[in-house]
Amino acid sequence: MKLGSETLSLLKNFASINQNIVFRPGDIVSTISNGKSVFAKAQIKEDLPNEFAIYDLNSMLSMITLVDNQEIDFGDKCLVVTSPAGKFEYYYSNPEVVTAAPAGEIQHVDVYTFKLTAEDVQMIMKAAAITGAPSISVTNKDQNVTLSVSDRKNETASNFKKSLGTSFDNFDVYIAVENFKVVPDAYEVSVAKTQNGKAKFLHFKHESRPLQYWIACEPG
Repeated sequence: MKLGSETLSLLKNFASINQNIVFRPGDIVSTISNGKSVFAKAQIKEDLPNEFAIYDLNSMLSMITLVDNQEIDFGDKCLVVTSPAGKFEYYYSNPEVVTAAPAGEIQHVDVYTFKLTAEDVQMIMKAAAITGAPSISVTNKDQNVTLSVSDRKNETASNFKKSLGTSFDNFDVYIAVENFKVVPDAYEVSVAKTQNGKAKFLHFKHESRPLQYWIACEPG
Protein backbone atom coordinates (compact mmCIF):
# COMPACT_ATOMS: atom_id res chain seq x y z
CA MET A 1 0.00 0.00 0.00
CA LYS A 2 1.02 3.59 -0.63
CA LEU A 3 -0.24 6.63 1.30
CA GLY A 4 -1.12 9.50 -1.03
CA SER A 5 0.14 13.06 -0.65
CA GLU A 6 -3.28 14.28 0.57
CA THR A 7 -3.29 11.69 3.37
CA LEU A 8 0.32 12.44 4.33
CA SER A 9 -0.45 16.19 4.46
CA LEU A 10 -3.51 15.52 6.62
CA LEU A 11 -1.51 13.34 9.03
CA LYS A 12 1.11 16.09 9.30
CA ASN A 13 -1.67 18.42 10.40
CA PHE A 14 -2.96 15.84 12.87
CA ALA A 15 0.56 15.51 14.30
CA SER A 16 0.43 19.24 15.15
CA ILE A 17 -2.62 18.49 17.31
CA ASN A 18 -1.12 15.43 19.00
CA GLN A 19 1.94 13.36 18.12
CA ASN A 20 0.09 10.31 19.55
CA ILE A 21 -2.48 8.59 17.37
CA VAL A 22 -4.42 5.34 17.20
CA PHE A 23 -5.29 4.14 13.69
CA ARG A 24 -8.36 1.93 13.36
CA PRO A 25 -9.29 -0.41 10.48
CA GLY A 26 -10.94 1.38 7.57
CA ASP A 27 -10.70 4.82 6.01
CA ILE A 28 -11.51 7.04 9.02
CA VAL A 29 -8.69 8.67 10.99
CA SER A 30 -9.09 10.90 14.03
CA THR A 31 -7.02 12.59 16.71
CA ILE A 32 -7.53 14.51 19.93
CA SER A 33 -5.20 16.84 21.78
CA ASN A 34 -3.83 15.80 25.15
CA GLY A 35 -5.98 18.43 26.85
CA LYS A 36 -9.02 17.27 24.83
CA SER A 37 -9.58 20.79 23.53
CA VAL A 38 -9.17 19.87 19.83
CA PHE A 39 -10.78 16.87 18.15
CA ALA A 40 -10.30 16.21 14.43
CA LYS A 41 -11.75 13.54 12.16
CA ALA A 42 -11.33 12.81 8.45
CA GLN A 43 -11.96 10.20 5.79
CA ILE A 44 -8.91 9.22 3.74
CA LYS A 45 -8.66 7.52 0.34
CA GLU A 46 -6.78 4.52 1.69
CA ASP A 47 -8.27 1.61 3.64
CA LEU A 48 -6.13 0.66 6.63
CA PRO A 49 -6.15 -3.07 7.41
CA ASN A 50 -5.77 -3.16 11.19
CA GLU A 51 -5.66 -1.18 14.43
CA PHE A 52 -2.33 0.11 15.75
CA ALA A 53 -0.96 2.89 17.95
CA ILE A 54 1.82 5.33 17.10
CA TYR A 55 3.56 7.31 19.83
CA ASP A 56 5.40 9.79 17.55
CA LEU A 57 3.47 10.42 14.34
CA ASN A 58 6.05 12.89 13.00
CA SER A 59 8.74 10.24 13.27
CA MET A 60 6.61 7.75 11.35
CA LEU A 61 5.84 10.31 8.64
CA SER A 62 9.54 11.18 8.29
CA MET A 63 10.32 7.52 7.67
CA ILE A 64 7.49 7.06 5.16
CA THR A 65 8.46 10.17 3.16
CA LEU A 66 12.22 9.58 3.23
CA VAL A 67 12.10 8.07 -0.28
CA ASP A 68 9.42 8.50 -2.94
CA ASN A 69 7.06 5.66 -3.87
CA GLN A 70 7.66 3.55 -0.82
CA GLU A 71 5.48 0.49 -0.28
CA ILE A 72 3.97 0.11 3.20
CA ASP A 73 2.94 -3.19 4.73
CA PHE A 74 0.86 -2.83 7.91
CA GLY A 75 1.80 -5.90 9.95
CA ASP A 76 0.57 -7.12 13.31
CA LYS A 77 3.47 -5.64 15.30
CA CYS A 78 5.05 -3.06 12.99
CA LEU A 79 4.73 -1.41 9.64
CA VAL A 80 7.34 -2.30 7.04
CA VAL A 81 8.38 0.39 4.54
CA THR A 82 10.17 -0.94 1.47
CA SER A 83 12.02 0.99 -1.23
CA PRO A 84 14.90 0.26 -3.62
CA ALA A 85 17.21 1.70 -0.95
CA GLY A 86 16.21 -0.89 1.66
CA LYS A 87 13.59 -1.68 4.26
CA PHE A 88 12.42 0.07 7.44
CA GLU A 89 10.55 -1.59 10.29
CA TYR A 90 8.59 0.80 12.50
CA TYR A 91 7.16 -0.87 15.59
CA TYR A 92 3.80 0.13 17.00
CA SER A 93 3.40 1.63 20.46
CA ASN A 94 1.63 0.23 23.48
CA PRO A 95 -1.96 1.57 23.14
CA GLU A 96 -2.07 2.21 26.90
CA VAL A 97 0.50 5.04 26.62
CA VAL A 98 -1.14 6.72 23.61
CA THR A 99 -3.99 9.26 23.63
CA ALA A 100 -6.75 7.75 21.47
CA ALA A 101 -9.51 9.87 19.93
CA PRO A 102 -13.13 8.73 20.40
CA ALA A 103 -14.47 6.54 17.61
CA GLY A 104 -17.63 8.59 17.02
CA GLU A 105 -18.40 12.28 16.59
CA ILE A 106 -19.52 14.98 19.00
CA GLN A 107 -23.28 15.39 18.85
CA HIS A 108 -24.04 19.09 18.98
CA VAL A 109 -26.58 21.85 18.45
CA ASP A 110 -25.63 24.75 16.17
CA VAL A 111 -26.26 28.24 17.54
CA TYR A 112 -24.87 30.24 14.61
CA THR A 113 -23.27 29.16 11.33
CA PHE A 114 -21.00 31.07 8.95
CA LYS A 115 -18.48 30.39 6.19
CA LEU A 116 -14.75 31.06 6.00
CA THR A 117 -12.78 30.93 2.77
CA ALA A 118 -9.26 29.57 2.63
CA GLU A 119 -8.07 33.19 2.43
CA ASP A 120 -10.07 34.03 5.57
CA VAL A 121 -8.45 31.18 7.50
CA GLN A 122 -4.99 32.20 6.33
CA MET A 123 -5.71 35.82 7.34
CA ILE A 124 -6.78 34.72 10.83
CA MET A 125 -3.53 32.77 11.20
CA LYS A 126 -1.46 35.71 9.95
CA ALA A 127 -3.35 38.18 12.17
CA ALA A 128 -2.69 36.02 15.21
CA ALA A 129 1.02 35.87 14.38
CA ILE A 130 1.29 39.63 13.71
CA THR A 131 -0.67 40.85 16.74
CA GLY A 132 0.40 38.14 19.16
CA ALA A 133 -3.24 37.92 20.25
CA PRO A 134 -4.13 34.86 22.33
CA SER A 135 -7.82 34.49 21.42
CA ILE A 136 -10.17 34.07 18.47
CA SER A 137 -13.67 35.24 19.41
CA VAL A 138 -17.07 35.00 17.75
CA THR A 139 -19.44 37.53 19.32
CA ASN A 140 -22.95 38.76 18.69
CA LYS A 141 -23.43 42.33 19.88
CA ASP A 142 -26.56 44.25 18.93
CA GLN A 143 -27.37 41.45 16.44
CA ASN A 144 -24.09 42.00 14.57
CA VAL A 145 -21.75 39.01 14.60
CA THR A 146 -17.99 39.66 14.58
CA LEU A 147 -14.97 37.40 14.48
CA SER A 148 -12.04 38.92 16.40
CA VAL A 149 -8.41 37.97 16.85
CA SER A 150 -7.57 39.85 20.03
CA ASP A 151 -6.53 39.95 23.66
CA ARG A 152 -9.85 39.95 25.50
CA LYS A 153 -8.16 41.26 28.65
CA ASN A 154 -6.67 44.31 26.93
CA GLU A 155 -8.99 46.57 24.92
CA THR A 156 -6.08 48.65 23.57
CA ALA A 157 -4.07 45.69 22.26
CA SER A 158 -3.65 45.25 18.50
CA ASN A 159 -6.43 43.15 16.97
CA PHE A 160 -8.12 41.97 13.78
CA LYS A 161 -11.88 41.94 13.21
CA LYS A 162 -14.15 40.56 10.49
CA SER A 163 -17.92 41.07 10.23
CA LEU A 164 -19.80 37.78 9.75
CA GLY A 165 -23.44 38.82 9.51
CA THR A 166 -26.42 39.08 11.84
CA SER A 167 -28.08 36.88 14.45
CA PHE A 168 -30.82 37.12 17.03
CA ASP A 169 -29.13 34.62 19.37
CA ASN A 170 -26.87 35.96 22.10
CA PHE A 171 -23.38 34.47 22.28
CA ASP A 172 -19.81 35.47 23.03
CA VAL A 173 -17.39 32.56 22.71
CA TYR A 174 -13.67 32.25 22.11
CA ILE A 175 -10.97 29.69 21.49
CA ALA A 176 -7.26 29.86 22.21
CA VAL A 177 -5.12 30.73 19.20
CA GLU A 178 -2.81 27.84 20.09
CA ASN A 179 -5.70 25.45 19.42
CA PHE A 180 -6.48 26.84 15.96
CA LYS A 181 -4.73 24.08 14.01
CA VAL A 182 -7.02 23.51 11.06
CA VAL A 183 -5.79 22.88 7.53
CA PRO A 184 -6.01 26.37 5.94
CA ASP A 185 -8.91 25.76 3.56
CA ALA A 186 -12.58 26.76 3.24
CA TYR A 187 -14.98 25.72 6.02
CA GLU A 188 -18.52 25.99 7.23
CA VAL A 189 -18.13 27.00 10.86
CA SER A 190 -20.68 26.69 13.63
CA VAL A 191 -20.86 28.18 17.08
CA ALA A 192 -22.12 25.03 18.76
CA LYS A 193 -22.85 23.37 22.06
CA THR A 194 -23.36 19.82 23.24
CA GLN A 195 -26.95 18.67 23.44
CA ASN A 196 -26.95 19.08 27.22
CA GLY A 197 -25.47 22.57 26.82
CA LYS A 198 -22.53 21.94 29.15
CA ALA A 199 -19.75 22.37 26.58
CA LYS A 200 -19.36 24.95 23.82
CA PHE A 201 -17.05 24.82 20.82
CA LEU A 202 -16.45 25.93 17.25
CA HIS A 203 -17.17 23.20 14.72
CA PHE A 204 -15.24 23.43 11.43
CA LYS A 205 -16.59 21.36 8.54
CA HIS A 206 -14.47 21.39 5.38
CA GLU A 207 -16.44 22.53 2.34
CA SER A 208 -15.15 19.91 -0.11
CA ARG A 209 -13.42 17.16 1.92
CA PRO A 210 -14.67 14.81 4.66
CA LEU A 211 -12.68 16.66 7.32
CA GLN A 212 -13.97 18.16 10.59
CA TYR A 213 -12.56 19.86 13.66
CA TRP A 214 -14.20 20.52 17.02
CA ILE A 215 -12.32 23.18 19.02
CA ALA A 216 -13.44 23.71 22.59
CA CYS A 217 -14.29 27.23 23.70
CA GLU A 218 -12.45 28.61 26.69
CA PRO A 219 -14.28 28.97 30.02
CA GLY A 220 -16.05 32.28 30.58
